[in-house]
Amino acid sequence: MKYFKRGILTILFCTIWILIPTLCLPHHIEYVPPLLKEPIPIEKLVLENMTLEEKVGQLFMLGFNGTTLSKSTKDWIQNRYIGGVLLLSRNIANETQLKKLTKNIQSNSNIPLFISIDQEGGVVSRLQWNTTLTTPQMSMNTPQQAYDIAVARGKILKDLGINMNLAPVVEYITDSSSFMYKRVFRGTQRDVARKGESAINGYTSVNIIPVPKHYPGHSNSSPDSHYYLPKVNITPSQWDSYIYPFKYLIERDCVDILMAGHILFPNIDTKVSTLSTEILTEKLREELSFEGVILSDDMEMDAIKDSGDIRKIAKESLLAGIDILIYSKETVEQNQVYEYILQSFEKGDIDMKILDEKVLRILKLKSKYGMLQSITLQLSLE
Repeated sequence: MKYFKRGILTILFCTIWILIPTLCLPHHIEYVPPLLKEPIPIEKLVLENMTLEEKVGQLFMLGFNGTTLSKSTKDWIQNRYIGGVLLLSRNIANETQLKKLTKNIQSNSNIPLFISIDQEGGVVSRLQWNTTLTTPQMSMNTPQQAYDIAVARGKILKDLGINMNLAPVVEYITDSSSFMYKRVFRGTQRDVARKGESAINGYTSVNIIPVPKHYPGHSNSSPDSHYYLPKVNITPSQWDSYIYPFKYLIERDCVDILMAGHILFPNIDTKVSTLSTEILTEKLREELSFEGVILSDDMEMDAIKDSGDIRKIAKESLLAGIDILIYSKETVEQNQVYEYILQSFEKGDIDMKILDEKVLRILKLKSKYGMLQSITLQLSLE
């Protein structure tokens, strides 16, 4: 009973304490109790503590040579703070070597990197150790099968230290003569979209970042964009139907990042899709309300390299809406592009607000997949 009385007194005291401010105020002033501050998202805290060089580095995903971390690649990670790396067949010898490589990559970076790979299955399989890794999309007959394979494949990738798969391919291709035919799901556009959604959900369920590609999509008659610039002559009225799989996935809110392909749609814009504000910003961001990261296809493919100076192309691509630029080959051009983009921000040729928006999207994606946890701990200790 004495505890009950003590409780009553405590409540009474607290009530008076709360009312005191209102009693002390003039009657015409309304007392508003202080609101608790909402915690600042970790991605914003990280962004606020980044240097210009660190921010610019996040815009780059680079390929490199060899099965170990070279001095030059380590320099890119430690001193230019790149946001990600692309693993290709030339980087892979065996499971033990690959685990050591990915661990070494992450240990040299303050901000964890996207470690990406093209593991579509079929003809695009950097890892070829078992059928789980190599089953092509064209053989996935149902959404459930696409999901199950993505889960199993994702677990293997995760165990190897890989956190991003540049898949699934969600373009609608029906012509067997197309260079894309063996890389895509079979069925109607809706079938392709539903299988793509299932694959995406499968990867995300095991914490692998899936990257559906190649927006807006190659056509049946498109030449291989590694060597030629594809031209798709659809009209503006055909656009929504053409991009249906991408639109479907975005409306289902399952896409955190997608890859843009190097494709020309002359009746939509005179610029290649990866350089087109119309296609990337107006149609993708504004019309489809896509808020995720936009990753370019390899900027060293002939389809885009032939557009002019590789440095100016990179700048134009960022201004059009690309967030991360892929350069798959370890060349002097990587260095030239990085320095040019860094100087563009230093000189004010590109608004710093644009940089912060891009980096925030990238950090938000990394945070969603638990990649910023170590930084969270570090900031909490400071």
